Amino acid sequence: MKLLFLGGPGNISESAISYFLDNGDTVAVIKRTKGGLMGFEGKIAVYYGDRDRLDVLLPVFSEFQPDIVIDCTCFEIKQAETVVRALYTVPCRRLIFISTADVYGYPLTNLPMHEDDPWNKPNGKYAEDKKAIEALYQRAFWNRRPALTIVRPGYSLGKTFALTSFERNRGQHLITRIRQGKPVYSPGDGTTLIDAGAAFNTGRMLARICENENTIGQAYNCANDHAVTYDDYLQAFASALGKTVHIVHIPTDFMFSLGRQEVADSILGDLARFNLYFSVDKFRTEFPDFKWTYSLTDAVRDFMEYQESVGGFEGAEERMFEDKVVDLWLQSMAGVKAYISQNIN
Repeated sequence: MKLLFLGGPGNISESAISYFLDNGDTVAVIKRTKGGLMGFEGKIAVYYGDRDRLDVLLPVFSEFQPDIVIDCTCFEIKQAETVVRALYTVPCRRLIFISTADVYGYPLTNLPMHEDDPWNKPNGKYAEDKKAIEALYQRAFWNRRPALTIVRPGYSLGKTFALTSFERNRGQHLITRIRQGKPVYSPGDGTTLIDAGAAFNTGRMLARICENENTIGQAYNCANDHAVTYDDYLQAFASALGKTVHIVHIPTDFMFSLGRQEVADSILGDLARFNLYFSVDKFRTEFPDFKWTYSLTDAVRDFMEYQESVGGFEGAEERMFEDKVVDLWLQSMAGVKAYISQNIN
C-alpha cells in the first residue's frame, strides 16, 4: 500500500507508520516544518508545505498517488473543504479521518460509550469542529471515492502528548513536580474515569483499520481497553519515575469559585464532572487478535525519553497557577486542622 499522512509523524501516527514500514508499505507525510521526523529520516517520503493549501495538496497527490490518505491534522471545516477539493480532482481509494471521542459530548449517554449510542452536544469548539468535519466528509464522499472511515481516539499518551488537567499537554511539568517530591493536583476526588491509554496502541489500531477494507464506511473508537481514574493516571507517572506521588484533591466547585481564567480555560470541568470511558467492543470484535501491548507506564517512559531528547523539559520547573493553589490549599488546611483540634472538643 501507499499511505499519505496529512501531518506527522506524530503522537498517534508514529506507531502506525512503523507498522506499515515493517509490512513493506510505502509511507509519505505532508508537514509544514522541517525536522521532527521521530527517527523516520530516509525511511518515508516527506513533502514540506501547508496542508491547508490546495496548491500544495494537488501536486503531492498527483506525484505520490496514495492508496490511502490519513488526515491527522484537520481541526477546522475550511481545512476539510480543501481536502475534499483535492480528492475530487485526484481521488484515492480510501480516506481515514482522525476525529476525536470528544464528539460524543459530555456527559456520555452510556458507559462505556459505543459508536452508535446517542450523542450529546459536544463540549467546546474543538469537539464541535471535529463533529462538523465528520459530517462534511460523510456528505462529500457518500457513495464515491475515496471511501471514508472515521477514527475516534481517546486520550492517547505518547512521545508528544501527556494529558494534564489545566493545559491539555503539560506532562513535562507534571513529571518535574513528581521527580522533586512536590504535591500534584488531582481534579475533584480523583475517582472520575478517564479513557487514557498509550498512543502506541492507538496507532496500531489505526494501522489495522487501514489495512482492512471491511472498515470502509465505519467509525471506530480507538481507545484504551479499560478506563482508569485520574489518580490511577498520576500513579502511572510515579511508577515510571520510581517515585511516590503526593496527590492533593481540591473540590472542583472551589476551583471554579476562584473566577480565574486559568480554570475557565482548562479541561478541569470535564475531568472532574464526567466519567470518560469509550467502548472498543466494535474494534475488538473485528480484530480479535489485537493486543493492547503498551501500558500507561510504558507510555510515560516514552514521553519522558522523547521529551528529554528534544529539550522538552526546559522551563518545566516553573511554578504554575495550580501549583500555587495546591501549596496555599495545603497551608490553609493545616491551619484549619490546628484550629479544630484546639477549639473543638
